[in-house]
Amino acid sequence: MKKVNILIVILAIALVAVSCETYDDYDENRLTTVGFVTLTKNISVPEGGSKTDSVKVFVSDLSNVARTFSVITVAPDTLPTAPENYTFESTVTIPANTREVMFGVTAIDNSIDDTRRYFRIAIKPEPNIVSGGRSQIGVKN
Repeated sequence: MKKVNILIVILAIALVAVSCETYDDYDENRLTTVGFVTLTKNISVPEGGSKTDSVKVFVSDLSNVARTFSVITVAPDTLPTAPENYTFESTVTIPANTREVMFGVTAIDNSIDDTRRYFRIAIKPEPNIVSGGRSQIGVKN
């Protein structure tokens, strides 16, 4: 019985000690993170034609002014497509008081075949911007 009482006292002290932790880092200023929510997208392009589709972009914080971020290409994991087979705007603008926006990507059949090939886009990191998720886009006829 004495051991049970000691065990109860130890557990009570442990609960009080754990519940008194502070989270000082919660209120720290964090950098804005911008990235693609749509991590993968496949576009089937008609032979000799083009097709536009959209991917979603997300920003981690709200702003009372519109913000513009640069979009760049990064190497895909596998089977890259030629740059002549796709196009997109070099920037994306997030309107004021908004966290999400759709971003258009166009696949063009300049040298696309029946094999799905990929390109990947990302937000360009800047001193106050963290590049979040990247979007890998697959194109084929």
